[in-house]
Amino acid sequence: MPTPLCIVVGPPSHGVTAYASDVAASLIEADPAVRRRDVATAELAETLVADERPARVHLHVTDKLFGSSLEDAADQIERLAALTSLTVTLHDLPQPSDGETAVHRRAAAYRRMAQAAHGVVVSSEHERSLLAEHVDDALPRVLVAPLGTRPGAPFASAGSAGSGVDAASAPPAADPSELRVVIAGYVYPGKGHDDAIAACGDLVRRGEAASATVVALGGPSAGHERDVEALASAATAVGVRFEVTGRLGDEAYAAAFHAPVVPLVAHRHWSASRSLLDWAEQGRRAVVADTRYTREMDALRPGSIALYDPESDGALAAALLAAHRDPRSTALPAGTSLAPTLDDTAAAHLAWWREVAP
Repeated sequence: MPTPLCIVVGPPSHGVTAYASDVAASLIEADPAVRRRDVATAELAETLVADERPARVHLHVTDKLFGSSLEDAADQIERLAALTSLTVTLHDLPQPSDGETAVHRRAAAYRRMAQAAHGVVVSSEHERSLLAEHVDDALPRVLVAPLGTRPGAPFASAGSAGSGVDAASAPPAADPSELRVVIAGYVYPGKGHDDAIAACGDLVRRGEAASATVVALGGPSAGHERDVEALASAATAVGVRFEVTGRLGDEAYAAAFHAPVVPLVAHRHWSASRSLLDWAEQGRRAVVADTRYTREMDALRPGSIALYDPESDGALAAALLAAHRDPRSTALPAGTSLAPTLDDTAAAHLAWWREVAP
């Protein structure tokens, strides 16, 4: 059976689109018979499939890329599935932190998408659990393929196909009086900026940090511009600075990961996280909220993250202060494995597609 046509949908700046592009590139490198097409919108993807009628198609799907509403997105996937044998990688699965009303509506839409597809890929066992808990616990042909690290990442080992870190080199020493905490990616509710601001405020109030700044490495997600204003006001109220860099070019974004800062990944709404891997690929060991997903990632790539309990009062402040006082703790130790890589992800997809051929 032919491999699916990989259609990459959406703007290159979107996290799901960027990851779909990375996976497609790795698939083509592993098997030149794989084809890909990039389109700006879901409507163009439907037109492409209707015109070319490929036997099989694979898509990376999050509802916001496929419709103006959850129901529109489900309609779109059902129409595509009627035209071809469709497999999908589902991102941003429904979960309780969506809110009691939203989680049911999101679950209904994702159920329609999953049931229309010939097979479903998710990026963690945590997401497989979300699929069973909120979407459909009887879906056949489900593949768990963890987000893969880039084999060419600057700190990846050339001798191990990008699966390890060459050396532990501490970031530049921080100003002992100034605490700088960085959260990478878009600004939106639940990303942890508010928690970081509160924790830094506690440290400043107690005199354990003379000053503190929380940096959002990126810009607000669409529709969340006012959240930046609210976070800035909250920071001012507790004597902390809040900076938003806006979208950065690739070189500037990578360079920011090597500054004398404390890397933090503090999502409360976990699905899969590319920003978690961004820190590791740049040789940094981030302070990370302990959740079902991050415990799985800690077991997958031992030693690559430093977990703290987000439900314990003062735990985040203590973790930030410890990392600030010991910058070497934020550098990945020599030999830390970052496998599975995108090459591993591609191999898993190719094997699965052979198994689930219609």
